[in-house]
Amino acid sequence: MEISGKDIQEKLLENLKLIILELATEGVVPKIAIVTLGPEETWKSYVGQKIKLAKMLGIATKLVNLKPKKTSDVLAAVSDLSNDTTIHGLIVQRPFPTHIDTERIIQSISKEKDIDGFRYDSLYEVPVWLAVRRLLSQAAGLPEASELSFWLSNQSILVIGKGETAGNPVIKALSMMKVKVMVMDSKTTDRNKLFERADVIILATGRSIDIPFTTLKKNCILIGIGLHRSEGKLVGDFDEIEAKNNGLYYTPSPGGVGPLNLYYLLENLIKATKNSIDR
Repeated sequence: MEISGKDIQEKLLENLKLIILELATEGVVPKIAIVTLGPEETWKSYVGQKIKLAKMLGIATKLVNLKPKKTSDVLAAVSDLSNDTTIHGLIVQRPFPTHIDTERIIQSISKEKDIDGFRYDSLYEVPVWLAVRRLLSQAAGLPEASELSFWLSNQSILVIGKGETAGNPVIKALSMMKVKVMVMDSKTTDRNKLFERADVIILATGRSIDIPFTTLKKNCILIGIGLHRSEGKLVGDFDEIEAKNNGLYYTPSPGGVGPLNLYYLLENLIKATKNSIDR
C-alpha cells in the first residue's frame, strides 16, 4: 500500500497556514534565507520547491547564490544573514563544493536560525527525520509520538545508507529513542540476513538498491529517502512496482518523504519565527 507524503503534507499545511495568518496580524512575516553554492543546475529543483511552497504560504524568501573560492567566502555570507534580524531561518543548500569545509559552514549558522537542524546544538529536529517519523506513524496507524516510540522498540529497523543529510540523522534519532538499528552500507556482507529480519527498511542511498522482495516479511514497510535520475526521471532507491506487487507498505518517489521533508523545514521556520518574537 502506497503511503503518500504529499497527501499528509496537504493536511498539515492547513494548520501551518493558520499560524502564518496569526503572525501576519501581529505584523510578522516569516522569512527564510537560502544560500546556494555553485552552478544553478546542482540546486535549482530542490531550492525551487522550497521557494514555491514558501511563497504560497506567505513566507518571505531570500536567495543568495555564491561561487566561493574558499570557505571564508561562505562564512562571511552566513554571518551577515545570521545577524540580519529580518531573517528567521537560514539554510545552506547541499551539495557543497569539495573545497568548502561543510562542517565549519553548518556550525557557523546561528543556532536560533538553524532550521535544517544540522548544528550539534540545534534547537530543531532534522526535517528528514521528522518526515520519516510521520510516515512510519501513518503506516503503523499510530497518531501519537509516544505510541510510535513503543512500536518502534518492537520492530527490527534496517537503515540503508548513512550519509550526513539523511541516513545518519535518521540513525541518530532512532538511537536517541533507544531503538536498535541495523545499518547497511557498501561494506555490509550479510545483506540477505538483514533484509529477512527487517520489519522496517529505510533507504537513503540516492541509488538503486536490489531488494530481495520475496524474502521480506509480509508486512514490511519501505521508506525511501534517496532520489536519483534514471532515464531522465527522478526515481527512488527501490522498485515501487515490486513493492506494490508484494503487498508492502511503501513510499512513492517523488511524493513520499520529499513533501514532508519540505513541510517540516517550514514548520521549523515558523517555530524559529515565534521564538524570535519571544526573545
